Amino acid sequence: MVLGGTGFLGSHVVERLAKRDPDITIVSRTEKGVRHRSIDIASHDAQHALDKVLAHASTVVNLTGILARPTLRREAYTRLHVDGTHRVVDALAHAKVERSRLIHVSTTGVLGPTTTTPRDEETIPAPGTVYEQTKLEGETIALAARRPGREVVIVRPGLVYGPGDLHLLSWFRAIAQGTYCPIGGGKALWQPIFVDDLVRGIEAALDVPAADGQTFHLAGAERVTVGELGERIAQAMGRPAPTTAIPRGLAMAAGAIFEAVYTPLRRDPPLSRARVRTMTENRVYAIERAERLLGFRPAVPLSDGLAATVAWYRSQGLLA
Repeated sequence: MVLGGTGFLGSHVVERLAKRDPDITIVSRTEKGVRHRSIDIASHDAQHALDKVLAHASTVVNLTGILARPTLRREAYTRLHVDGTHRVVDALAHAKVERSRLIHVSTTGVLGPTTTTPRDEETIPAPGTVYEQTKLEGETIALAARRPGREVVIVRPGLVYGPGDLHLLSWFRAIAQGTYCPIGGGKALWQPIFVDDLVRGIEAALDVPAADGQTFHLAGAERVTVGELGERIAQAMGRPAPTTAIPRGLAMAAGAIFEAVYTPLRRDPPLSRARVRTMTENRVYAIERAERLLGFRPAVPLSDGLAATVAWYRSQGLLA
């Protein structure tokens, strides 16, 4: 059972898991596919439907989530990441199976910004945004529901990219058009992971007995600065690398102005202060636990992953 199986990551997870189990079922807000159940787990009246559809589920991958957006209120994140997780674990508590495993997909963002030293799973979380805070609440709820015969594994992906992703499309477009300028010199250190590598890590979490009760960081093998990542994206598109940088203070001021103009219109601004902070914060993670217990090793080099992403964008007419 895959909750949130029609989104970017969910569609990749479903495609891979369907090869090993043709009886896979997708649960999401919008109907798609033959074995599909349309349920909005953020809805107050979703519990009965979840109880019914998860009654015989031995393995559940919970991928539901809302990515951070400036115009979304806290209630939207709480309904899905917190209340929705409560409903999932309640449904599994009533399931008619002897043993079940929940793979709860969270985010490395619950740790907040890092230093240049990778943070491991024992690091005390320090979420800074509503998205990160509610994701951490979801983790806590999922782990608290763990019982003998009711297993829980927390997976925290890093920055995910690849074919099907639309979250980073505007960045690729800005680089292609020559309008992107690194903020603060692009010195922040990131660790992007190609979607296929992440899916392999999630699949491994389904099978390894020792994974029960564990939290895993799944991030890429290469740690690069935001400036270097912009250059690699430009190279993948055959475009000149960005050269002009914007001072962080100026970018924060511009973000505040954009927010003041766009927020009353309920539209996402082209630049926000939250985005400026994200683009100038280190986000690097230790993945040794996943390597040791899950046998997880990122296999797709950054250059190959970016080339595949650009090719997909172009095949869909999303990028010139």
